Amino acid sequence: MTTLPELISPRDPALAVGWRELRRTARRGQPDLPLAMALVTDGSQSTTTGVLRDAGVDVVGLLAPEPLESLAWAAEVGVPRAYPDLFTLLSDDIEAVCVETQPPGADLVARRAAEAGLHVLLAGPASPADEVLRAVADLAEEADLAHVVALDGRAWPTATHVAATVASLGRLTQVTVVGAPTGPGGRVEMVDLAARWCGEILAVCADRTAMPASALAPDAPVTLALLTASGATVLVNERMNGALDTATITVCGQRGRLVVQGRQVRHQDERGVQELVLPAATTHRPGLREATCDVVRATELEDPRLVRGATFHDLLAANRLLAAAGTSHQRGGWVEL
Repeated sequence: MTTLPELISPRDPALAVGWRELRRTARRGQPDLPLAMALVTDGSQSTTTGVLRDAGVDVVGLLAPEPLESLAWAAEVGVPRAYPDLFTLLSDDIEAVCVETQPPGADLVARRAAEAGLHVLLAGPASPADEVLRAVADLAEEADLAHVVALDGRAWPTATHVAATVASLGRLTQVTVVGAPTGPGGRVEMVDLAARWCGEILAVCADRTAMPASALAPDAPVTLALLTASGATVLVNERMNGALDTATITVCGQRGRLVVQGRQVRHQDERGVQELVLPAATTHRPGLREATCDVVRATELEDPRLVRGATFHDLLAANRLLAAAGTSHQRGGWVEL
């Protein structure tokens, strides 16, 4: 029999602060004490609660746009408490919040959560405003809280392998991507990957008339180009149905190249061609799972510096690049960062 969630009432926020302090003390003697997290959602995903639980989180409450939606959606996913508003969530016995709403709603939730002393997890790369990202990062770091962003590229086993192998290629000259995801979220994933593989991005072009090459194949026009600190040029073809883990990515260096297609990596150098098939992701939302594990790790060890994935600082860097790409598209030419 399904237990109906409780639509709880607000209480004194100071009680929640005291509860969190006691929880931190209790965890030192009980390291397996689960992280108590609330989910703020717009209902766009139905799998988030399951992914959070699989990563070791106790999802204790849910906030939707309307109180009745909070109750209904909490019942659907088996969450024991529902919130009528954000104030009630912040005054509850929780340690972290997962934000799964679009800006500007995500801006308010992320900032208020950090001010209340909660770890903040963004369920995807939909980005709050830069000033909010900076404020949350500053607040979190002052209070030893984690601020984490779920990026699938950070949890993609193939991407991790390439990052560890790319030095063997010598000085990088070019990266091409055919079938990258479109939209702001897709570009955040793409530029984050390029920066991790090739180093700092120095300039961007989204003006098709100024591209170093117009197309990577007859049906693959170049829609984004990046110049990186390694000297490599990154040429990207974006598609409506594109995804990093289905795109064809070629990384070229002076001593060899890597060709990535999903789980398969081909490494070509003077010794010939070596082929490797890497493990599949452990979940259909690998970025969210890994980001949640980061928050759990930071909580258990009381050190947010142990976060291995993307943080709000990474999202800030991506935002700057996306803004520069917008300027390039509107005004033409390359834009330096």
